Amino acid sequence: MFLSLSLGRRIAFVAGVVGLIFSFFHWYTASASEGPYSFSASISGWHGWAIISVLLLIASGVVAVLPLVGIPSLRSLVPNLPPMATDGMILLGAGVISVITTILFMLTEGSGASAAGYSEGPSIGAYVGLICGIAVAAGGYLMRTDPAA
Repeated sequence: MFLSLSLGRRIAFVAGVVGLIFSFFHWYTASASEGPYSFSASISGWHGWAIISVLLLIASGVVAVLPLVGIPSLRSLVPNLPPMATDGMILLGAGVISVITTILFMLTEGSGASAAGYSEGPSIGAYVGLICGIAVAAGGYLMRTDPAA
């Protein structure tokens, strides 16, 4: 059933699911230690600019699998969409905005610093979120160029 989707839709769906899973991982971490004392704190993707990115990744995954639930395209649900707003273009735009908001998250939380006994910066969740945004954009681009999608 999943394999009946176009390649672009499959990529966007997998990126949306992975983005949702990694939204709960650490997106930004700070840690400090001095002698016997240590402290560590982190935030997930449900904070700041990353919330927009995560929501777009989730929505992209949903749009990508609409044909599996009997809905051929988003236009079937929202008939007043402009003619150029195809599922592929919507996914491409959502992926690009997701990448931008993830980068904004990384920059506004702090680009990272390190000193003796102290370090802070973006963590694995932010990097995977960035890759997922790129993958959604790539899936949307593939859908846009594939007339069968």
